[in-house]
Amino acid sequence: MKQTLLILTFVLITSLSFGQTQHLEPAKDFKQYEGDLKEYYDNIFTLLYKGYSEKPIARYTASPSFSSEYSFSIERIEGKNYIVSNRMSENFWYAEKRKKVKVITNKTELTNDLYLKIVDLFKLLQEQTKKPEKNMRGFDGVTYYFATTDKNKQVKIGETWSPDDNTLLHRLVKICDNIYALGNGNNLSQTNILRDIEKLLYDLKE
Repeated sequence: MKQTLLILTFVLITSLSFGQTQHLEPAKDFKQYEGDLKEYYDNIFTLLYKGYSEKPIARYTASPSFSSEYSFSIERIEGKNYIVSNRMSENFWYAEKRKKVKVITNKTELTNDLYLKIVDLFKLLQEQTKKPEKNMRGFDGVTYYFATTDKNKQVKIGETWSPDDNTLLHRLVKICDNIYALGNGNNLSQTNILRDIEKLLYDLKE
């Protein structure tokens, strides 16, 4: 009996793991939203992407249900590569007076190796983005957006919603949160982040 339960538990866990989405989904065109959502998206990205290039090399955005929205973008400034990290002073959706919500910005210079590896990561993400077979999004949580510019100079945006622990997308989000924190001035090792990206790239290609 105990052995049967162990086998059933293993099968269930395995099935759930393989059933989890392991790639990004194309983000809906923000211009297609209407009403309050249209007003929100028309304003939030203008503020949150302050100082960012219109054609991103690698841009990451986190939109939590309740806490402040935040993002990073790779930017070339005066011949050097930087991670520029922005965050809202409060959650823009729930702000009583949106005009008073401010953008807090910081930047950190990147090593050339980490810069190139981030570019590789976002390029692969764009190549692997595909439409889902079914909608798995919930109501609360965090929506994550990953943007880059393709060979045709078109901005491509993939997204995921609160990925499950121990999945490839969960590792992706953790890495990008660390890159954001690095740009925000946190004392993180660029070498360690680079190694994490290398491991994720290897697994994404498997």
